[in-house]
Amino acid sequence: MSSPSTTVQPRLSALPRLLTSPRYEVIPVRGIEEKVATLPGGATVTVTASPAHGLWRTVEVAEELAARGYEVVPHLAARMVEGRRELQEIVRRYADAGIAEAFVIGGDQTPPLGTYTAAAELLEDLSALGHSFARIGVGGYPEGHPVISDDALLEALRDKQRFADVIVTQLDFDAAGLARWIRELRAAGVDLPVIVGLPGAVERRKLAEISLKTGVGPSLRYLRGHGRELLTLARARRYDPTPLAEAVAGHLDEPGLGIAGVHLFTFNQVEATREWVRRTVAARAA
Repeated sequence: MSSPSTTVQPRLSALPRLLTSPRYEVIPVRGIEEKVATLPGGATVTVTASPAHGLWRTVEVAEELAARGYEVVPHLAARMVEGRRELQEIVRRYADAGIAEAFVIGGDQTPPLGTYTAAAELLEDLSALGHSFARIGVGGYPEGHPVISDDALLEALRDKQRFADVIVTQLDFDAAGLARWIRELRAAGVDLPVIVGLPGAVERRKLAEISLKTGVGPSLRYLRGHGRELLTLARARRYDPTPLAEAVAGHLDEPGLGIAGVHLFTFNQVEATREWVRRTVAARAA
């Protein structure tokens, strides 16, 4: 029979590996470059794209962060691109900046600014243009989407994977549900590696607001059904991602799952999230 320490150790040893090279997602507001400066050189930073800030703001921030030595992954929102000519210009700008990866999503722009209504349409044009990206990510929704059915989401992933190299998931609070969703993807023939989207060490009010806005309903139901997590979230000024990250790390070595890392939603609380990563890795690696 295994001793208690032998039973627990695999999950704890997996956590530093999960957090070794996290991605830090930021929103391209004014001054975000200074917040990112708290990250170590060479860190991976993803830059969101939204109608509130405009796609070209994403381009400008991505270029600036790349010039500062960060590995930058800009979001490329299909519904914010006016057409193939603008897409070609964006691709050229990113190539000139040495940006080697993009994250292609449909986006929230309503109505669309141009001819693209979904990520798959833009991915097809990207392929036809002969882009220079070494890797392209597409979105995954382990907890569903507020307006798109699960069947439609699965079919879209099957269609997009021929253009993509990795799936990056939406914000997730349920490690067991995440693992179940990935197994369903594998059974359906989607074999792209998965980078798991987790909340960073962010203010609990901001986390709750974003969760509601993005339709992470199953996550909120999960929290309501798990009193300890909800009580911790309610009492602390900042959300502590450690228990959730440990639970995800418990699936890191599961055969066939293909978890390739984490994408941390910082909501621009970069320094606090980076400090949480540093302390967590140091404590678990000791």
